[in-house]
Amino acid sequence: MVSSKGLMVGLAAALLVAAPAVSSAQQKMVELTLFGGAYFPTSDEALDAGDRPATRRSSAALGGRLAFWGSRSLGVELTAGFSPARALVDANSGSRFARGTDLAFGSAKLAFNLAPASKLGVIVSGGVAGLRPGSPLGDQAEKSTAIGGVAGLTLRFGVGENVALRGDAEGYAYSADFGLGKKGTTDLMFSGGLVIAF
Repeated sequence: MVSSKGLMVGLAAALLVAAPAVSSAQQKMVELTLFGGAYFPTSDEALDAGDRPATRRSSAALGGRLAFWGSRSLGVELTAGFSPARALVDANSGSRFARGTDLAFGSAKLAFNLAPASKLGVIVSGGVAGLRPGSPLGDQAEKSTAIGGVAGLTLRFGVGENVALRGDAEGYAYSADFGLGKKGTTDLMFSGGLVIAF
């Protein structure tokens, strides 16, 4: 017959063995975020829209993020989004008209939560990105995917057990051809979204 003392010792030992596994399972989490924001080119240099000069302008951006947190501090995040990425094109009459380049973009980043124990998470991230215009300003033959780097800063505020709000600032650095030959450029995106954790 097992004594109550022996039972307590056995239960305590079982809890000590199980605790790390439970803790690890609780730390692993998948998050889905839907976001909206604004996409900004950092320069409005003259571009070539076929036979007319043009300049890039800021535009809206929409998309989603899927993040897997292997621990409370380290995760992997995938992003996919779309922006009209408008440009102002000079007309023959001297006026200007807006034209969308229909930019699709995506990224894969490593993410580090600098305040995992806080309700307000501060996350820094970096990785690779791809950007592809659906309607290039110049010759359709120039349509191609630009590969570059992306870095981000995120503020994440928990509002419930599985719900949070987040705001992101990201920079995309890449080389692309806007009609005047390939050149390096940097675009910024600022967005906010709703996070649902699973």
